Amino acid sequence: MSSEVATRCELVSVLTSDILELLHLWILIFGRRCHRRHEVARESRYTIVVDNRWNRKSSAKSPMEKIDLTEAVDAVRSGGVIAFPTDTFYALGVDATNESAIRRAFEVKRRPADTPMPVLIAKPSQADQFTDAFGNVSNALANRFWPGALTIVVEAKESVPNVLMGGLGTVGLRMPDHDLAQRLIAQAGCGITGTSANISGQPPSKDWRSIRESMGDDLDALVVGECGGASSASTVVRIIDGGINILREGPISSNAIDLALNGPQ
Repeated sequence: MSSEVATRCELVSVLTSDILELLHLWILIFGRRCHRRHEVARESRYTIVVDNRWNRKSSAKSPMEKIDLTEAVDAVRSGGVIAFPTDTFYALGVDATNESAIRRAFEVKRRPADTPMPVLIAKPSQADQFTDAFGNVSNALANRFWPGALTIVVEAKESVPNVLMGGLGTVGLRMPDHDLAQRLIAQAGCGITGTSANISGQPPSKDWRSIRESMGDDLDALVVGECGGASSASTVVRIIDGGINILREGPISSNAIDLALNGPQ
């Protein structure tokens, strides 16, 4: 009799263990589904632009050329705010000629109104949309360092929205060395703001996930891709009366700028 009781107790123990394991598995699966539904609901507020063939470990031949940017371009053209990768960090982009879109970018970034936003262009000739002051010095720097991490600050046209310039009357222009960013700007048909995609006062990021976390709910499109290898924001130079003033030194050094303008000493 004791042997039979022992057998039954062992059977109950096994069944209990199996039931608990199944219950744990059910909770795990159900929990993941609930979490996934939450993520989908969260992401549905904006568009994540990505191609399934994109490979984060790819090399120089960028598979980002395969990404269809139509939705991101449409967002820019309709006055929306997007985030996209560049040669330095992720940028917060709007149509740089659309005053209401620029104001919205300031709100998303929580940027002080007296701090201007730079403009990214797809080719040097696009600078003519924003300035008549692209002279010999500006052209020499653009010819040497564009595409690349050099922002050239010049006097702006009267047609440039004052909010973009932070009331300073100047505009910072840059052509990024990044195929996806150049394609996006070219397809949009306008200069796009290139301020870093972060809340003011916080560090810039190369990771789209951190962008989604910090400002995803305020975006109309988030372009997933790889940023370039620069470890700092672009160098910024101000053109004044044919000379230059380096406002911020970044990947392009003051020595390299001096060499480009004056040649070897």
